[in-house]
Order: sequence, then structure tokens, then C-alpha cells
Amino acid sequence: MYRLGLRLVARSGREALLRLAVTSLAVGVGVAILLAVLAEFHAFQATSNRPSWESTQGTPVSTATAAPGAELWNYSENIYRGRFIEQLDVAALGPAAPLIPGLPRLPPEGQFSASPALSRLLTAVPGDELGDRFPGRQAGLLGDAALSGPDELAIVVGHSPSRLAAVPGTVAVSRIATAPQLMGTTNLYRLGFGIAAVVILFPLMILINTATRLAATRREERLAALRLVGATPRQVTVIASVDAVVAASAGVLIGVLGFLAIRPLLESISFSGVRFFGYTVTPTLWGFPFFYWYQLMWVPIVAILSAAAYLLSRPAQRGRAAAVARPPEKGPGR
Repeated sequence: MYRLGLRLVARSGREALLRLAVTSLAVGVGVAILLAVLAEFHAFQATSNRPSWESTQGTPVSTATAAPGAELWNYSENIYRGRFIEQLDVAALGPAAPLIPGLPRLPPEGQFSASPALSRLLTAVPGDELGDRFPGRQAGLLGDAALSGPDELAIVVGHSPSRLAAVPGTVAVSRIATAPQLMGTTNLYRLGFGIAAVVILFPLMILINTATRLAATRREERLAALRLVGATPRQVTVIASVDAVVAASAGVLIGVLGFLAIRPLLESISFSGVRFFGYTVTPTLWGFPFFYWYQLMWVPIVAILSAAAYLLSRPAQRGRAAAVARPPEKGPGR
């Protein structure tokens, strides 16, 4: 039955192939939009749940009373051409000084580690405009774990304990904050993503159901012929379901390819002034393979159930129509 269903799909004429193409394209558009919404939500979640090392709190302390496993810490922000630069001045008080995420080691006095975006900016603009703000030379780059996005400007500058202790606002830190810093709009954005996913999901399921029923209606004559030659209701349902699965599966493939085509555009979208890292723009926490498998399963299943429900309802509809059209029988003596 499955092979027969595939043959009927492939050799049904131009009208059937055009109908199959239109149905697949419609499903593909819905799948691509749903993937895009879920991918942006995952990127937003990954960024929102990033450990906020910037929220680290310390205690005012002198180098004489500071614990040997701590460090001196002075966090500040400055602006260059309308862009914020996060600057962290540090001085290790011992080999066990804590590290912020994305920083393999504390820079010693006279060196600094910068984010990739700031590193490119330092080499692109004159030193008297920006480079003179940061003493020393660059010794490394900050990893992604220290940043909220690829465009973030951040720098960690190394100092000697005696020099940094004399700077106002310096504190002693023995533990780096790891909790995410939730903004006032975080829950609002999450609610918006949830509403968008629901708004897209239900029309997509309705579209699959409508397209599947339309395809089954157009093939009613062929299915009737199969019944006349002895096909059972189950065999007819299988043949109709094959057509639905082909259209839905092709739509999923089109949707996945469409999502991959627009993914670079999704990476440029920002909700907090900083772009998302490209690898976080993925539909789910488990990445592409799991979600694509999920899509390839539930979309055809919805199509199969829609086709089966429609075909099973047809005999009952025909029976009711025949009962209404049949004239009442005359009783004896009338």
C-alpha cells in the first residue's frame, strides 16, 4: 500500500504535483517561522542566563588585611562614541585569586585582556582616542563566557596591588558572582516569545489539517475507484496518508532550509543592544538534530491524523446524505 501510495503521488499529473508543491510550501513557511521564533528565544534565554560577573560585590579592604586567596577589584564603565565599555581593573593577591568566566588567567601588571570587539576597535582607531585609556599592552582575549554578545566591549586590566589599592572604589573580592542578572524586561520578553510561538503553532497545525483535507477531497474519485476494486477502508486510509506525509515532510524540509537561509539575519537581531552569539541562535537547548527530528515526526503525524479523520468521516457523511435524500416509504394501504 505504501509503494502504491508513493506511485500515485508521483504520477498524478500536473494538477496534483502543483497542489503538492503549494501545500509543501505553505507548511514550509510555517515551519521556518516557528523555527525562527524558537531559535531567537533560545538565544535570548542563553544570554539572559549568562553568569553576571559584573554583579560581583566586595568589601573595602587594604592589601595588608586582604585574604591571600582574593584579589583587588575595581569595576567601572566608560563610553566611546556612544558605546559602553566595561572595564575591570584587577590585582591578584595570590595564586588562588578567582577568575571571571572566559578569562584563563588574571593579566599581570602592565597587561590587559580585551573582548574581540574591543580588540578590533583598539587596532582600528588612533591610540590617543581610545588606547590611552588602558595602560599596558594586550596579552589575550576574553572568551564568550565573559560576554553577552560578539559586539560587547569589555576589558580586564592588570595592576599591582599597591597601586590599585590606592584607587577610589577598589574592593577585595574572594568569590565571583555566578547568578544571572535579570533585567526588568526579561520576563516581558519571555512572555512575548511564548505568545508568538503559540500564535504561530496553532495556525501551522490548522494549515496542515486544511491542506491535508483538501488533498483528500481532490482524490475522492480515485479513492472511490480503489474501494470499487476491493480496497479496504484501512488500505484507502494508508494510501491517502502517504500523500499527506509526503507533502508535510517536504514542507518540513523547505522550512528547515528556509530557516538556515535567514539564520544570519536572526543573528543580527538584538533585544538589549548587543547581538546574540551565532551558536546560540538554535531552536532548542539540544540543538538542531533533536528539533529537526521532532519536526520530522510531529508534522507528518498531524497530517496522517487529519487525513485519516477526514476519510473515516466520509462514509458517515454519505450515509446521512443518502438518508436525507431517500423519500419516505409508503405504508400499507396508502
